[in-house]
Amino acid sequence: MTLASPPKKFVATVGAPYIDESLRGYLGRALSVTAVRNHATLLKLADATKGNAVSVATTLTDPDEIARIATLIGCTPEDIVSRTYRTGVFAHSGSESIDFFGTQIRLHFRETRYRRVSPLALEISQHHRSPWELRPLSHDFQTHEKTIDTCPACKRKLGWLRADLPTRCDKCDVDLRDFPQPVFPIEDEEAFRFVYGLVDPDPIKKEVARRLLPEAWRGFSNGDLFETVIALASGLMLDPARTAKSAQGRGKSSDQFDALTPEMLALAGRAIIGGVDGFAALAGRHRADMDKRPQHYGRRKELGALAYVIHDKHIEPKIRGLLGEMIDADMKSTSRDHSLRRGADAHSSMLSIQQLSATFGVERAILQRLANSGLVPVVRAQTVRSPVRMAVNDVLPLLLQMKDAVSETAAAGLLGLPPTVLPSLVDRGLIRRLDGPVCGLVAGYAGYSKASIDDLMDKVWSAARPAGDKCRSIAVAARCIGPGETPWAAIISAIVAGDAEIFDKGTKRRNLRFSLAVEDIDAFVDGVSGHLHDNPSDAKPPEWIAQSTAAEILHVNVAFLSRLAHARPDLLAQRGPSYTPYSTIEVHALGGVYMFVAEIAKRSGMHPRKVPTWLRTNGVAPEIALQENRDFGYLRLAVEPLLTEFVDHIANKTAALAEAPETARTRFIAAVAAGAGPKATAAAMGLPYRQAKRWVEVWRETGAVAERKHGYRSKLDAHEDFLRHLVASRPTIKLAQIHEAVTGQGVDASKTAVWKALVRFGIALADRDARQAAESSQS
Repeated sequence: MTLASPPKKFVATVGAPYIDESLRGYLGRALSVTAVRNHATLLKLADATKGNAVSVATTLTDPDEIARIATLIGCTPEDIVSRTYRTGVFAHSGSESIDFFGTQIRLHFRETRYRRVSPLALEISQHHRSPWELRPLSHDFQTHEKTIDTCPACKRKLGWLRADLPTRCDKCDVDLRDFPQPVFPIEDEEAFRFVYGLVDPDPIKKEVARRLLPEAWRGFSNGDLFETVIALASGLMLDPARTAKSAQGRGKSSDQFDALTPEMLALAGRAIIGGVDGFAALAGRHRADMDKRPQHYGRRKELGALAYVIHDKHIEPKIRGLLGEMIDADMKSTSRDHSLRRGADAHSSMLSIQQLSATFGVERAILQRLANSGLVPVVRAQTVRSPVRMAVNDVLPLLLQMKDAVSETAAAGLLGLPPTVLPSLVDRGLIRRLDGPVCGLVAGYAGYSKASIDDLMDKVWSAARPAGDKCRSIAVAARCIGPGETPWAAIISAIVAGDAEIFDKGTKRRNLRFSLAVEDIDAFVDGVSGHLHDNPSDAKPPEWIAQSTAAEILHVNVAFLSRLAHARPDLLAQRGPSYTPYSTIEVHALGGVYMFVAEIAKRSGMHPRKVPTWLRTNGVAPEIALQENRDFGYLRLAVEPLLTEFVDHIANKTAALAEAPETARTRFIAAVAAGAGPKATAAAMGLPYRQAKRWVEVWRETGAVAERKHGYRSKLDAHEDFLRHLVASRPTIKLAQIHEAVTGQGVDASKTAVWKALVRFGIALADRDARQAAESSQS
């Protein structure tokens, strides 16, 4: 007998990794000499399966798993550990970070989804470089070629579906080396090498880069220096003729990072290693575009985004201070329009916005808003362009009042209510509106007293008791008050007066709409009803309403309303001011014509997913479909008759339910039919939720409340009595004889089916010895 040969071992030895090779690239290169083609299979073979093999560089932390992988591909565990990125956070900003070969950089800089390569670099060596994973470095250091993350042939993103061939597209298998990209010449090669050296996997190149640092910069880490370089270079991407959302021009998407050229990085690197002259060259680049920034003056006009780099929270605070000193020195020595220049009408009692900000510690944007409001006198020089100035005596009293001032949007956010409710709360004396020049310090030039809002919140929370299992959200209970906009002012007034009982749900985000609950909805509605018409503002609805209010009127959520407004502006146009874009009349008119799935489901008690099917079986097709096979809207005239009939049908079933025997099943169905939440009711009664939910579904479909028979069904079930009598009358009967007797009754069943039926009924047959003994006694 010949023994089978043992299975061959998995062989993936390709030697030690290149010094700049990424972990994913190294594991893929190891796979190139095997039949395996993806990381996930390799990890399984090493018993180191991860949830997502693409993120292995940050998730592979177990020393035993690393050792098994190293053994599998013939390297040392250190070869793998040195290519993993330990995660952490920056102490000064709280941003997530990774340890990139000994340099702490922001996690945001790493490209995790797509593979980036340089075709020319792959011609030199067929391995994937780690710096290609850094989104700000969109050009290869060795070749200066633009890296690509999209296949030039099939136009699809390069991924890691096939990890064994770094030179090929993992979608169409084309050789990427056949598509060389543009090569960017670099004048300042030394500065470009410095930038790359800060994050280079080679420690020798890191040391070379640090030797270029002036004394003032040597105390900072490579990670802090790299962050500063990216911040300085990002400002060069901004279009000087346009006002960007980010004053520093920081990139967020891959496309924005791709705009960082080697020349920009070199210029930013030179600003650090070149001393005063290097920083002056960067400032001069920004100053060359001064005339394209007509909407600015002072530092922002001359230095563009560079003037705001000192406010970048991702830069280490001491570096921001150093940059501020360098900017001040540059402005004083080379500026044409220094921001501290005084006009002919300047005097000691008036200060510029910048001086007021520095003196009293107030943000410049707030003071600029005050100057633009027209609520305080401002002075500007007539002969030359200069900063706006305001009198200290006019500004200082307002700054003291600002501590108790919040904008309209902020006030609504603190309360968790729509901004349109705030005037009604003022009319009821529940909060206090700001008046006078202090309004110029808040956004929108309209605000409220924070002390009055805090006082209202204290009154509400002092009236709230801890919520129990039977409580429902106050937002749900408020919809039972009546159709249209929820009367939040009347609700808050009833709570403060003690006419409406409320409970505290104990949520982390404490606001009135999402943190309060109601136990007895009927009593709650009765308590609020007495406050509905306490003042005229309740009787006259506002002309424009916010998104949340419009959603309440249409009985939908805010996400659906947003999709409706963007997909069908002909039905729901956004024409109102800022955060109140919808016309009250138009929203009510839309609700009168159309009915949406959420309202139908609420009124019928049906699950929202079953509503379209129910309407379709009744011949009603949707008039609105925002997405394929979802987000439907129906004509109200077509749905109302069916809904009325369905509700009456459910009412009849509910009446019949009262006559059924009282069981756990009937009690649960009755509670849900009365409006209780099925999940909370099942938990309170100690019932499995999925089973209890099915009871309600069966009752709504058929009206049945009795337990249905489950389990195996057979045609022999109806002949149980016959089988029992047959075996009892003939104790030594055999299976074949029983089968013959059954078929004689006209039942078409096999011997196996007969045997299973006997077992199921618990009917035992005499064994062979008993039958032989009986036959012997008879003979």
